[in-house]
Amino acid sequence: MQRLENWFANLSTSNPFVSLLSSLIVLAILGYGLTFTKFDPDPSIYFSDDHEHYRFFKGLEDTYGRIDSLMMVIKVKDNGELFNQEKLQIIEDMTNTVWTFPYVTRVESLSNYNYSQAFEDEMLVDHLIEDAANLSDEDVANIKKVALTDPDVVRRLVSPDGPYAMVRAFVTLPKIDRQSEERAVSEKAYELAAKIEAAHPDVDILLSGNTVSNNNVTDIAKKDFETIIPLMYLIIFVMLGVFLKSVTAVIAIVLVTILSTLAAMGAASWFGIVLNMMSVMCVNIIITVAIAHCVHILVYFLQAYHQGAEKRQALADSLKINLMPITLTSLTTALGFVSMNLSKMPPAHDLGNITAMGVIIAFVLSLMFLPPMLLILPIKRRKLHGGGKLNNMMDSLAEFVIKKRTPLLILSIILSTALLALAPMNVMNDRFTENVKLPNQFRADNKEMDQYFGGLYTIDYDFRTKDFEEGGIAEPEYLLALEEFSHWLRAQPEVRSVQSYSDIIKRLNKNMHGDDAAFYVVPESREEAAQYQLLFEMSQPQGSDMDNIIRQDKTGTRLIAYLPSTDTADLINLQQRAQVWIKDNMPDYMYYSGEGIAVMWAYLGQEAIVDGLKGALLALFLISLILMFVFKSFKYGVISLIPNLLPAGVGYGIWALVNGQLSMGQMLVLSITIGIVVDDTVHFLSKYLRARNLEQASAMDAVRFAFKQVGPALWITTAVLILGFGMLSMSGFIPNSKLGILTVFIISAALILDFFLLPPLLMLLDKAKKPVQSLKAAIS
Repeated sequence: MQRLENWFANLSTSNPFVSLLSSLIVLAILGYGLTFTKFDPDPSIYFSDDHEHYRFFKGLEDTYGRIDSLMMVIKVKDNGELFNQEKLQIIEDMTNTVWTFPYVTRVESLSNYNYSQAFEDEMLVDHLIEDAANLSDEDVANIKKVALTDPDVVRRLVSPDGPYAMVRAFVTLPKIDRQSEERAVSEKAYELAAKIEAAHPDVDILLSGNTVSNNNVTDIAKKDFETIIPLMYLIIFVMLGVFLKSVTAVIAIVLVTILSTLAAMGAASWFGIVLNMMSVMCVNIIITVAIAHCVHILVYFLQAYHQGAEKRQALADSLKINLMPITLTSLTTALGFVSMNLSKMPPAHDLGNITAMGVIIAFVLSLMFLPPMLLILPIKRRKLHGGGKLNNMMDSLAEFVIKKRTPLLILSIILSTALLALAPMNVMNDRFTENVKLPNQFRADNKEMDQYFGGLYTIDYDFRTKDFEEGGIAEPEYLLALEEFSHWLRAQPEVRSVQSYSDIIKRLNKNMHGDDAAFYVVPESREEAAQYQLLFEMSQPQGSDMDNIIRQDKTGTRLIAYLPSTDTADLINLQQRAQVWIKDNMPDYMYYSGEGIAVMWAYLGQEAIVDGLKGALLALFLISLILMFVFKSFKYGVISLIPNLLPAGVGYGIWALVNGQLSMGQMLVLSITIGIVVDDTVHFLSKYLRARNLEQASAMDAVRFAFKQVGPALWITTAVLILGFGMLSMSGFIPNSKLGILTVFIISAALILDFFLLPPLLMLLDKAKKPVQSLKAAIS
């Protein structure tokens, strides 16, 4: 190891220009990959093709059309009257205008609702609102009666207890450039809303739908990348300047972090990896690891340099003492991210692989690029008084920990165990409609719409006929089962409304019996139901169809349950209750699990927790095996597990007290923080063992040595990262805000445990040895 340390130290310090030029050539090759970088914002990339719920969802889309949506709600202010000529004219005009929006393939509203009624022996089907400007009072009264009594309309297109009417558009995006396509739809919607509100001061237009939601989230995330995240890193680098008191050192760190990130992203493009909303988080992680590597090298180097050592020698000594822990940290961190390939989410694979490459690149640059930069650039020598304030603080802290080792060990174990026990109390709850902070127009609009309609959260069912018989949807057994399930769903507290073919066929049966309410039931024979369906389809206005709820070959129908924004656990609970009801009350051939975008995300969130924990535990286990091998000690490998595992448990335990609800993004915190957690432990433990093995020091003197050599670097790294990630709490994008806060908890816990738990534990488990004179001199 000593020969290897000497070789590396000389490699980059003896020929700095050669080392620097070699690094830049490799970086240029990797960075060229940035010229063909691709980004895919499509949420479907989070699901592998064999994901059970995604397969069902794609089947729904392939059969009944895409499920991208735009929802516009007309709200009459001050609880005014919705059903008058003026307001119905707004609904009609809005419906006609929305049809002209890009990518819109279907529009549903009171205006174009296909209302059927009997006339002698014929069935008349027409739009519920026609030529609103010339409606009579009798026409308006009839429209109001239908709207508030037809179960296919009330709570889906109009509110029963408030002046709200829905215009729902179905959007089929070509997905060539999803972001610009969603923006085009969203901008048209906001333009129309502003125009209507200006012309009708007593009306508000509320906007929602996943096109508006995605565009809103993208804008806020973009704003974060333009403001909060740059400010975060500005604070980090300013604080590094304050602690290191060297402009040259900060410039070197900035270059290493930027070049590591760009090279990793370029390498990803060379390997054909397409970036997405999850994988771009690699930037934060790579920068975090690169900063840690640089700080460890710089702290030792600057301390020796300011104490009078020659620059090249000070740098060579720093590289020697830090080579082994930095190598271990890089290897184990990269291993941890490679373990993310165990996840069921393809973007998690990309995040893990890009970050692993970035970690290795940062490692190489910290040894091959950073030292030449420090040798070439001027560094003003400062005179240290008594070793420097931070070093003196570490000396005092070491003495305190040694003196109070027993109570500190007991207290650390008790608090860590208590917080670790709280960690499982966190629940996964990822409401994608609440990813932006209030006040926010989309968030406020969607919350108000949820009270009456729901919409972004749906559970969809594709009920097939027996033996997939063509025309089988007319069978009374099928229709009765459909009707009973619709009744059951409407009785569930989570459900706002249900769109079911059984309601249409019952209305047709009533129409064909002189609109007698007694016949608002499922037809008694298959022949009647089939005849009514055929008449209804033939009588529909031009451009209307039922392809969104009926299979073309009449072998199945789609039933949609509309829900407000719902907690993950409640959504899954409703879906599973419905599965039980279907098994117990419907024919076996009609069984369907119930799917939809919200359902997919709910299960993906649950899987993310399991995959995240499995990957992290496997990584930490493998890391401990590597440490056992390198340290040639089973004992120290096991000891390293404690400060490597506990910080995450402590952090999530604190989160359980503060909030208790986890989003999918927060599962990435395990991956983001594993590098810095392992870095803290490996550096402290390696310095401790260096003193024990090379200097034959006692456990207490080895602790003193570790605090003196690595304590300042750990303190600086942790302090700047806490300040930096703390800035993310200001983000308007809630996943970023929560990620920042939880990261702060875990990074803080890592430092506290490495200072107050690990040293007492080492002193307890190691037998005391008398320190040799050389170590006493080094410590003094």
